[in-house]
Amino acid sequence: MRQINFCRNELWDTVKAPHLWGLLAWYDIKQRYRRSVLGPFWMTLSTSILIATLGVVWSMIFNMKIQEYLPFYAVGQVIWSFYSMQINESCVGFIQFTGIMKQTRLPIPSYILRLVTRNLIIFAHNFLVVAIVISFIGPGWSWTALVAIPGLLLSTMAIYFASLCIAIPCTRFRDLQPVVQNLIMIGFYVTPILWQPKTLGDQFLWLVNLNPATHLINVVRDPLLGRLPTLQSWSWMLGAVVFFFVMASSLLSHYRHRIAYWL
Repeated sequence: MRQINFCRNELWDTVKAPHLWGLLAWYDIKQRYRRSVLGPFWMTLSTSILIATLGVVWSMIFNMKIQEYLPFYAVGQVIWSFYSMQINESCVGFIQFTGIMKQTRLPIPSYILRLVTRNLIIFAHNFLVVAIVISFIGPGWSWTALVAIPGLLLSTMAIYFASLCIAIPCTRFRDLQPVVQNLIMIGFYVTPILWQPKTLGDQFLWLVNLNPATHLINVVRDPLLGRLPTLQSWSWMLGAVVFFFVMASSLLSHYRHRIAYWL
């Protein structure tokens, strides 16, 4: 209970100071694309080229209609890009702010929330590709798509707490970063993004359902494709939020004051 209260106080202190993560995240975006003509829309352009190319190729490989496969792949690819980018950057979530952490006392979660906000801004730019695909190739828009909003909120919370769980040990043990990156790469191929679950058949469908990343994506992707996520996906989602929150609370309460010395 003490650990949960400690993390809750830290998170509340972070939320009360949006200038520590919201404005700084926007500043990071501006600095990254400084003197660029398209700014972050360069990433949108590269994402659209990737989705268009692989969407056509893989739809031919799986012998599927482009109208069915491309929306499925486009939404999954954009969502996974947000998740993977956040997890990979969380490996150096504290290391990249070494100067600030050694000079200023700020709530530890604010550094990771800054990364989440920054990646959400990039996700918003890439979502333009999803909007175009759904509008002109996919099933179109319906009221069901609004269910994706709470799905994205819950999945972002889960990724945020997971990022805290990853950032702390990666700060202490720098060798963990390539391990995390390799796991993210493996996760991309074992999660239904390039392929659809029905291609495995009913015999191996249980393997898909045991993959937490599947449900992290489904709670956002399914509503955008016109269907409601299953109760199983919501259960996995809520379970992931609670699990990573408890883990993050424990790690913060034990190692919060050591992070600065590990930098």
